[in-house]
Amino acid sequence: MLVKERNKDEYLFTPININSHLPHLVLPQQGHTSMSVDPTEAGTESARQLRRLVELSKRAGIQLPREFVRSAGSDRPPPLAKMIRGGRGGEVRLKLYLSLTLIAVKAPYGVRQMAGRSWASALALPAPESRGARRIGDALNWLCAEKLIALERDPARPPRIAMLSPVGDGTAYERPGSRYTTLTTGFWTNQWITVLSSSAVALLLVLLDLQGGEKEQSNAPWLAGDQWPRYGISPDTRTRATKELQRAGLLTVSRVPQGKEFDYLRLRNTYWVHKERLEEPAELRS
Repeated sequence: MLVKERNKDEYLFTPININSHLPHLVLPQQGHTSMSVDPTEAGTESARQLRRLVELSKRAGIQLPREFVRSAGSDRPPPLAKMIRGGRGGEVRLKLYLSLTLIAVKAPYGVRQMAGRSWASALALPAPESRGARRIGDALNWLCAEKLIALERDPARPPRIAMLSPVGDGTAYERPGSRYTTLTTGFWTNQWITVLSSSAVALLLVLLDLQGGEKEQSNAPWLAGDQWPRYGISPDTRTRATKELQRAGLLTVSRVPQGKEFDYLRLRNTYWVHKERLEEPAELRS
């Protein structure tokens, strides 16, 4: 049952008055070849709120079950792939869902009531008081329709949110078992959540699932072409997201031969996620 009374933490997400039309990424100045976190007032407020989310969670990261990232067959896309579809709406859903998961720390896995403008400010959406807040509302409605969360409406306050199974079957939320993908809190505190596109975030989760607990880059995993459909991410999206993760220094893609010495050798892409990069300030290099 979610607590109805307000407490002091609920007010820590009230955004200050800002020029909401400033973008959350800034183009490099002449002579520079990188894109990094936003140094403007809007970006500073986003960074403050993201740090506060992590402090409230008291967690080192989140765990997502394998069924959230990939499906058992290729006929039905997993929840992760469905989230990033739909243009601008897809850009908000995944980042909001991951942040909800971060602060839903114990049973019954409810999320404190926060205004849409506060979430919009944390995710560095333009015009958080208006268009940004509406995009948050649309994302919450979509997540509810997909049975990933439950909403309890309150005419006078933001809706109460209860997390449901990440599989999207409408059952109660449970912590993942032995097979899950971990995303550390550096993803929030270092502002990767606002620097990366949702497509890049989705591919990052896919590749973390693929990499598992492997420690050596020499054993970087690969996927055959007929295995990609179980992740539900289109080739075009995958190509763009791969380039973005490479620019971020989060991913190394290598071409390696597959086959025995006298066999026909095929070159395959291997993928290695540099997890330690998430613990450094977010930056995209051109």
